[in-house]
Amino acid sequence: MKADVAFVLAFQEDAAMNSARHTALHEICFRPLLSYALDLAAQAASGGVKVVTGFDAERVEAYINDRASCVRVSENEDNAAALSLAAQSAGKVEGYALVLSGTAPLIRAETLLKLVEAARGNAASALIPAREGETAENSAERKGECPAYCVDLALLHGAKGSVREFLIAARQNGATVVNVYAPEHECLRVRDRASLWECNYLTNSFLAARHLEAGVTMLDPTKILLGAEVEIGRDTVLYPNVILSGKTKIGENCVLYDGCRLHDTVVGDGCVLQSVVANQTEIGSDVTAGPFVHLRPNTRLGDGCKVGNFVEVKNSIVGEKTKLPHLSYIGDADVGARVNVGCGCVFVNYDGYKKYRTTVGDDVFLGCQTNLVAPVTVGDGAYTAAGSTITDDVPPNAFAIARAYQVNKPDWVAKKRARMRDL
Repeated sequence: MKADVAFVLAFQEDAAMNSARHTALHEICFRPLLSYALDLAAQAASGGVKVVTGFDAERVEAYINDRASCVRVSENEDNAAALSLAAQSAGKVEGYALVLSGTAPLIRAETLLKLVEAARGNAASALIPAREGETAENSAERKGECPAYCVDLALLHGAKGSVREFLIAARQNGATVVNVYAPEHECLRVRDRASLWECNYLTNSFLAARHLEAGVTMLDPTKILLGAEVEIGRDTVLYPNVILSGKTKIGENCVLYDGCRLHDTVVGDGCVLQSVVANQTEIGSDVTAGPFVHLRPNTRLGDGCKVGNFVEVKNSIVGEKTKLPHLSYIGDADVGARVNVGCGCVFVNYDGYKKYRTTVGDDVFLGCQTNLVAPVTVGDGAYTAAGSTITDDVPPNAFAIARAYQVNKPDWVAKKRARMRDL
């Protein structure tokens, strides 16, 4: 059974954070704390979610966008009074409201549903953190404010003071407030940088454990950072200092060596990546890349590609089994299959005003230090001479030479040195 409405509290400043941003906008595992709270509230309430904003309200509300509605209050308002204003704004006078801190990301949806169920037929229920072997009374006294509770909406109208004072007053007036106990880590709320680190460490540990159970090898899980939406295939090996975020998806039987940082990137099966930085990129199967490779947005590498050290690829489609061995820039290009890009090749895509695309056919051989000045097309099977600057289209199977003729001047060096000695 779900609550009738959910209120997420994100209006007070945590001075110990020493930040111009609201605590709820700080991230753990690459997601703002508020994102976790909004997801939890949506799972545990059937009648919508309202966020109470105050401190740093503009940025908080801009982040929320259309995920929930907002009610703005003074950042100096007490929690209970702020909730009273939120209840009035929601226009609800009957039913139960789930109240959740915007900075408590580790609570499970199942726990919140138990909290709601416990409140039914009573005035309220409160989530209390308890250590193993600790009495409920000691736990409640030690923690004071609870990170979540469910309350009869009728009690919120005109409420004042802190949540703790509000619940104590309700009990004194004969109302029943049920305590629901959860593990201490689940109730952890971020108030400063130390608790932010603790939440990040715990969340990352939970994610790592899930991937380990799914057949992923991590040589040191404590030195791998994972996003909540990351997918990793079985028998993939992750070395220390790998960072995976966003909607990244790694296939099976891959090896990611240290220094890899992938965001919103899809990697096929059987890939070996070393010190690869990739953002919004699609990498096919059996690709080897690195070390020190930068794959920028809208890049697609076909199956069997080889990308060597110090190569940057941007907004380009690269065909299967193409080789980009080293020290090259490929930008705004469509490169065919089985192409060999020589050392130091540059796809010259920008004239200072506009960017243009380059097209390279299948089975092309680009000599070292070739510059392709876009827009230009190199036909299937064509070759370019090393050091060429290609400004015109190259027909299929042609050999393009675009460089100055070499001129040798005999004894030039000896004569120059003699002149220098006479000075």
